[in-house]
Amino acid sequence: MTDNTKKVLFDTDIESDIDDAATLAYLLAQPRCDLLGITTVSGASIERAQLASAICKTAGKDIPIVPGHEDRIDGATRQPNVPQASVLPNWPHDTEFSTQDTVEFMAETIHSNPH
Repeated sequence: MTDNTKKVLFDTDIESDIDDAATLAYLLAQPRCDLLGITTVSGASIERAQLASAICKTAGKDIPIVPGHEDRIDGATRQPNVPQASVLPNWPHDTEFSTQDTVEFMAETIHSNPH
């Protein structure tokens, strides 16, 4: 890695809008990005993790993905459904993910990658 490589943890509600899918594709293509992991939130977090996995596999990258909690800290999610998950049968993707708590995963990743 070069000195100007940036370590990134990507916490996403991928699928709710196109912005997170485009951001993930950009991060995967960016040579200065060291994508350390992806966490998914905002309802149907496993389906969201599967969508993130499909994008990673398409890019030829193996990135740790940890599905998060179904609800937000301040209550139920506003976007509980993942309609784009209907395309998953057409794309290779992981179906099993770490059961580690997302906050724990983030904390461990941050502590083991200072700065």
